[in-house]
Amino acid sequence: MTLTPSPTPITPTPTADPVTPTPTEPASSTFEYEVQPGDSVTALADRFGTTVEAIVAANGLADSAAIVAGEMLTIPDASTTPIPTPSPTPTPENPVGTDFVVPIAGGCLATDPNLLPNAPREYRFGTHEGMDFYSHDNCVLIPEGAEALAVKSGTVIRADHDFVEMTAAELNERLTLVETQGYTDEESLDKFRGRQVWVDHGGGIVTRYSHLGDIPEGIQEGVSVSQGEVIGFVGDSGTPEAVTDPGIENHLHLEIRVGDSYLGAGLPEDQVRFLYEQVFSGS
Repeated sequence: MTLTPSPTPITPTPTADPVTPTPTEPASSTFEYEVQPGDSVTALADRFGTTVEAIVAANGLADSAAIVAGEMLTIPDASTTPIPTPSPTPTPENPVGTDFVVPIAGGCLATDPNLLPNAPREYRFGTHEGMDFYSHDNCVLIPEGAEALAVKSGTVIRADHDFVEMTAAELNERLTLVETQGYTDEESLDKFRGRQVWVDHGGGIVTRYSHLGDIPEGIQEGVSVSQGEVIGFVGDSGTPEAVTDPGIENHLHLEIRVGDSYLGAGLPEDQVRFLYEQVFSGS
């Protein structure tokens, strides 16, 4: 009888457990950035792939408009910076009341945010401090010579009957100055407003009507005016186009001044619009 040897059992070699890689934190792309003339928080957020909220939070800004040329900002990585939960939009304080009328008969507030306060004005490295009334976005045609009306009764404290337009050399000098500075100084800003009428309404409230082409003879410093009275005529004075291409920038620029600032200063667009709609609600 022949014996057949039993096969030697083969014990499988145990294999090592698969190694689970340890997750690594994403590299942060946070860096410091020097604000350049014309920069805005919105533009920086788009440029660097982050958010307005993240930049505001990382730098402790009061609002998204509170940056100036030369300032150093921390630009955070949107993927690692928590975005704060939006809070309900607060109702802005209205220190001037609601008894104003629109300064153009039949006119209304613009839909274009570029025509409202706080819009950037890149050509002079500054910020818009009032609202503009143009034919294309204010519910009525506003040609050269259209009547500008007093938005409220008050006393005239400035009337530029002797206004002289800048020459091309003066305009270039102003534009070079504001570019060098990175902001619009008060003297240059006054030049860019052109021919003006200012009306004092008491309580620190003053309205300014700018870029006027002409002013009625009876509108003089110290004269009382009634709400709705004609105090000027639409033009383009003070604008660069008044020098380079007269007649294409005809519009009324209205400022509602509150003390040393302007109504809506630093507020986001929705609050600015709410505030001015409230101010003109009686129109």
